[in-house]
Amino acid sequence: MKRAFAVYFLSIFLAFFSGASAFSSGKAEFFVEPIFGYTHGQLDEILYRSNPNTQKISLLEWEKRFFTAGAKISAGFSGFGVEATFLTGIGDGFGEMRDSDWLSEAHPEMKTTFSVGDSEALENYDAEIRLKYEIGSGGNFSFFPILGVRYTFDSFSRGKDAEGWYGQSDYSSDGKMHWWYDDEAKHFPTEYYWSESKQRYVHQVLGGIDYERHTFYSFFGFSLIFRPLPGFELGATALVSPYTYTWAEDTHRNGSGANVYREIQNGIFSRFSFSLDSAFALSKRFSLTAELSALSGTTDRGELYVNGYLNTSQPSGILVWEFSGRIGLRMKIF
Repeated sequence: MKRAFAVYFLSIFLAFFSGASAFSSGKAEFFVEPIFGYTHGQLDEILYRSNPNTQKISLLEWEKRFFTAGAKISAGFSGFGVEATFLTGIGDGFGEMRDSDWLSEAHPEMKTTFSVGDSEALENYDAEIRLKYEIGSGGNFSFFPILGVRYTFDSFSRGKDAEGWYGQSDYSSDGKMHWWYDDEAKHFPTEYYWSESKQRYVHQVLGGIDYERHTFYSFFGFSLIFRPLPGFELGATALVSPYTYTWAEDTHRNGSGANVYREIQNGIFSRFSFSLDSAFALSKRFSLTAELSALSGTTDRGELYVNGYLNTSQPSGILVWEFSGRIGLRMKIF
């Protein structure tokens, strides 16, 4: 499915164009812009207790830290502009994944379990299309209302090299509930010990975890552009997502198989995006561009499916925040 999404949005990207800033009345313009950047953020997946359903029982935090590369294609005509951008992650990334549990019924504020390990960024895509129209230009200023859609796909994996501390009664040295940092908590991976059943020295390690998330955003907002000097532009864009759809799947692997947790959330005005950008003309056809952007919002809550079955008594939630920096070389084709 993730390959189908990538092909679909790449097709849209190649079919549409984007005009970032220069719109001449009655004159069409077309731009191509290779982009290179870096993204730093985090994807949170949350499970809540059945009662009260506002109390966390599990939290997984996946860091997004990787370089990106892609392109923006642009066009504008008589004040109208269309903007399409496609980016993909480069390399394995630099993030880590943290897993926390609050498993004590008597003391629900007690974090009984904590593990941490490096995460590998497997595949990461970001595709966006924006429509804009210049409704007012006062000298060096321009104002653009914006409508847009965005799709992101992120997949990560945390291997068996993670380290964890388990203070719940099933693992603690005295069979009682403890904070994860107490001496009674069991540490993984364990020291090598002799196993009578296997007749060799063994040690216990944590199972691997895989995660993937598809998110669809609908955006509207506005953009302001300021031209303080000839050939130099500064811009600011603010967007809100009236509807956000997220589909995520978490696979916990162990020695006997795997458990799959699927989460589906719908968000209403729960995501916000803000960006600052600039463009400096090198010549009539080439401009250097730079952009800083941020995405954040509130927690979206929804349903949880466990191994294909709906668990109606345990709600789930997702959260995202990220900061991105990009540089590009905008080329005017005509």
